[in-house]
Amino acid sequence: MKSVEVKNFKLYTTAVISIEWKQELLNVNLDLALMLRMMELEGLTQKDIQKYSDAGKPIPFKKVTLLLFEEDGKPGQYYTDESFCEDDDPTVFYAEIKE
Repeated sequence: MKSVEVKNFKLYTTAVISIEWKQELLNVNLDLALMLRMMELEGLTQKDIQKYSDAGKPIPFKKVTLLLFEEDGKPGQYYTDESFCEDDDPTVFYAEIKE
């Protein structure tokens, strides 16, 4: 297999991440800084994360509370992150950490 070395690049850290909540998968828009803060608040180390990754398992969060925003006047309808246009297939929720 051919490999290509990549140096001197820029990393865009906004990513669509799925969370499982109430037996449902929700796509949330989390950047790297927010994910690192979540791991810090949860008390997870890089070794902890590596264990979950190696096992192909999701990372459980019990201490962190995420806020998903409801559309005004539409109970249960969560705000979709504006960085994704309407033509994109998935619904992606804007999220913040509640501190």
